[in-house]
Amino acid sequence: MEAGKYVSLRYAYGAEVMGTPVHSELVISDEPILCPFFREAHVAVVLHPRAFPEALLGIDAQGLLVLDSAIHREGIPAGTKVEVRPFVAATTKGRPGDPGRLAPVAALGFLAKLGFFPLDPLLSVAKVSRAAQENIEALEIGFNF
Repeated sequence: MEAGKYVSLRYAYGAEVMGTPVHSELVISDEPILCPFFREAHVAVVLHPRAFPEALLGIDAQGLLVLDSAIHREGIPAGTKVEVRPFVAATTKGRPGDPGRLAPVAALGFLAKLGFFPLDPLLSVAKVSRAAQENIEALEIGFNF
């Protein structure tokens, strides 16, 4: 809202604790969001192999797939732009039981680098979070890819 945008986030919370993939949908719009669901995504960020087939079904014909480097990239429709970065490996830091918990934060930093939204509001929010330093580092990792 600070940047003059409307935002809707829909996600399954807590599944990552059990080691299962988490599905999230983020809608950013210049106009009020009347429905938080969408049929096609302009951008899909895929950080877990099991999420890849579902993302392929939901990405629009000229969309952008942002993939973790561990994803096998088969069956991507022609015309779809693809960016691949090691989000999970770069944010895991060798901690057992932490399979890239900060990978989504790094992906946000990368999307900011691509110009989807400014980095500064993300850093402002990260600075007041419970894990401020980790979140700031993850945003910077993504932005510097």
